Amino acid sequence: MSDAASSMNIPKEPAERRVWILGQLRLRGSSLRKIADRLGVSHQSCSIALLAPSERIEIAIAEELGIPVQKVFPDRFSPDGRRLPQSRPWNRSTGRKAVERQIRRSA
Repeated sequence: MSDAASSMNIPKEPAERRVWILGQLRLRGSSLRKIADRLGVSHQSCSIALLAPSERIEIAIAEELGIPVQKVFPDRFSPDGRRLPQSRPWNRSTGRKAVERQIRRSA
């Protein structure tokens, strides 16, 4: 499993990694919707997890790919697979667009 991960060039940038993951799932005959159905969550939750932390969904995506979660999401997991603490929790009110809206309102 780690041999396959080491030979793949998994993008580090979240937006690029999202596209890569979607392509890899498609190559394997899978999708975020299939993962969502298996987990009992919405497909939107799986899509959001590609850009914002969701440990349960991240692990399911990595398992579906057959790649260790720390290889797929190195910014969220340590090399030994433990969850890394998030420096700033993600939410809609702290996103870039939300901050830009606040700046425009105060101007």
